[in-house]
Amino acid sequence: MLGKLIKYDLKSMSKAFVPMWILAPVIALLLSFSIRGTIAWANSSMMGRMMGAGNGILMVVMLLLFISAIIGLFVMTVVFVIQRFWNGLLKEEGYLMFTLPVKTWELIVSKALTATLISCMSILMGIFSGMILAVFSTEEVVRSLAVAWKYVLSSMIDVGPVFWINLILFIMLTILGTVGSIYHVYAAMAVGHLFQTHKVVGSCVAYIAMSVAVSIIGNIISTVMNIILPDNWSYYYWVGSSRNDAFSVMYLLYLILAEILQIIVMHVITERILSTKLNLE
Repeated sequence: MLGKLIKYDLKSMSKAFVPMWILAPVIALLLSFSIRGTIAWANSSMMGRMMGAGNGILMVVMLLLFISAIIGLFVMTVVFVIQRFWNGLLKEEGYLMFTLPVKTWELIVSKALTATLISCMSILMGIFSGMILAVFSTEEVVRSLAVAWKYVLSSMIDVGPVFWINLILFIMLTILGTVGSIYHVYAAMAVGHLFQTHKVVGSCVAYIAMSVAVSIIGNIISTVMNIILPDNWSYYYWVGSSRNDAFSVMYLLYLILAEILQIIVMHVITERILSTKLNLE
């Protein structure tokens, strides 16, 4: 049943996002051609420079459209993540969702996984659009990217397998960070829904309070670890020696573990409130 819930949420949200995912790269491609054309016209005759001025106006328009598309894509992602949970589980639609033969945790996980997939896809499409703009705009940019890529490849060879371990762990941390941010919002909305009035304000206050609590707990844990661990496990020992590669792996693992614990806590808060305290509007 969880798979069906995810399929339903993905189908519902993708209808709004697929056009934006297509539009952003297309605008980036048109903008890159406009930039290339403006530069080509500017380096030609007087008539060409006049044509280039007209093309420059088009380039500015395309640039504004591209910026608007990228900003709109990320704003729409945030709005949909919030709206799908708020309207789907905390308002009228919740009456239907909670009559389904599924458990509360499945409803929450479905929303969280769908929101994570949509968020990651939006980030990837934003990066892809930027790459299209860079690759097709000017030859100087392409040459700079080639030089940067050669440097990255040489660094990868020098570092060895530790680079790939760090890369995999970093990708895992990024995905878990996205999931954690979504669960943070869900938990705040669930707590805010306990308020009799001003539920939106209550959700905002709960979000800020949770953020402060997470920050304080993280600082306390870091301080305790620095006191408990021996000197040869300290940050400066690992960073200031040849063991800094091992430290980077350990530090990423620590961040991943902290993110998983945060997700579990936020999930439990959300699930408990929706299971025992939910008061649908």
